[in-house]
Amino acid sequence: MTPFATEFPVNPIPSRAAFIAQVISWLRGTQYSTVLDHRTDSEIDGESAFLRAEDGEELRLRALEREDDLRAIGFRHDFPDNEGRLWRTEAVLRRNASADGQDLLRLRTQCIALAPGARLESPRKPYLIKSVLRDGWGGRDGALRVGDQPLWLTDGEPGLKLALEVTLGQASRHLPVIYISAVGQLKWLIVRKEIEKLAFDLGGIAHVVVEPNRGFSFRLGGATEGVNAYGGTIAVALPGRGIIRRLYLGWRLPEPRDLLSLLRRTTLDIRSQMPAQGWDWTELQEQALRLQRERDRKRLSVEETEALYEEEIANLKERIEHLGAELLARTSVSGAESDDDTLPASLIEKVGAEIYPGEFADRIRFATRFCLACTGNDDLDMRTRLVLENLSKALRPSTGLMELTDELKRATKDPKRSASQLKTLLIRHGYHEKAGNRHIRLEADDTLYGLNSITIAKTPSDIRGLINIRKQIERTLGISKLK
Repeated sequence: MTPFATEFPVNPIPSRAAFIAQVISWLRGTQYSTVLDHRTDSEIDGESAFLRAEDGEELRLRALEREDDLRAIGFRHDFPDNEGRLWRTEAVLRRNASADGQDLLRLRTQCIALAPGARLESPRKPYLIKSVLRDGWGGRDGALRVGDQPLWLTDGEPGLKLALEVTLGQASRHLPVIYISAVGQLKWLIVRKEIEKLAFDLGGIAHVVVEPNRGFSFRLGGATEGVNAYGGTIAVALPGRGIIRRLYLGWRLPEPRDLLSLLRRTTLDIRSQMPAQGWDWTELQEQALRLQRERDRKRLSVEETEALYEEEIANLKERIEHLGAELLARTSVSGAESDDDTLPASLIEKVGAEIYPGEFADRIRFATRFCLACTGNDDLDMRTRLVLENLSKALRPSTGLMELTDELKRATKDPKRSASQLKTLLIRHGYHEKAGNRHIRLEADDTLYGLNSITIAKTPSDIRGLINIRKQIERTLGISKLK
């Protein structure tokens, strides 16, 4: 079962008591925890604390201090339920841990089987994250502030600059960014209320950035050579990498709720697998035990020193198990289906490469309608006809097709720039340039079969000529009838 993990920069806390207060508030706000019942706050206000309830619930706290300077503080909470499972939540705040000197808060939750046959579940984001963000702990993550509200971009140069950084993976350092493109003026595939709920649910896990209008998409497309998300597409961008996933309504995601559900799962998996700069509980334990052994070396007895070594060894064994579980989880997630609204990736690999995402589904839709139009009532049995009719109604043109046709229209509006824009667009969709003098000659890559070469004049054409070029390219790509 994949554990949930995230980390993000936080503002400096005044003391370790502020961190402990968050833990106490979180546990006392739950309906199941009893580990703090009949206990005073002073019992956990120290460098190390261990509390255990009668039902097996445990709370451990540890602070790492050098010369009265708090370096890190964290906790681990274990709660065994009635279904043979252990719910483990841990968090560590490490001072000056990020590249820009901010404190880092790392949180991790997992569901562990205690009994054979126990049904494991994917852990959810702990309420503790919502609490620290509500109290204003969120720090700066690159150009974005960690919070639980969407960022509504303005239609100007500052907004365009930030959107460009998101697209190229330069806007954040610790959290992925969900970029929601517009389909009109302040209009998106999901309503504003759902966007706000998405940002609240993913606070501390991802940033949510929303563009203002369709014209903004076109300007961003020019600045990024078309690699941006637009036309309603919702993209997930990683720090240092840029956009890695695009999700939109289509065959496999017919409703906004389907898209949002997949988006949440995808974001949780991506954030949980990102590399960590902060410490987890085992790392904090290792550093604290080492410091204690060095500091108390002269006054510890042989038995106490041996006990410390044994505790360190047990902690290292736990860390090895922890890393093994992470490796297994990453392998299982990376091998899962990653397509969103097209045909299964395994089938696409057998058929060949697509000109754009969703191409094969569009051609199946066209072939279905063509079959129905070209056959008489006696050529198909009633069952086959009705299945094809329902399939034809269920399949809608892919967003990839709409994006490609929109890009072709945009690239053939300016006579002076059309040649270079068309060349860039076609290269992005599987063509490569061949040597030419007065014309630009483009040929399809070997992975794309059935496509003829395309020739584009370098000299500007009039508007009528540009329209003819666009229609010729659409016929060559075989997308004229797909629309």
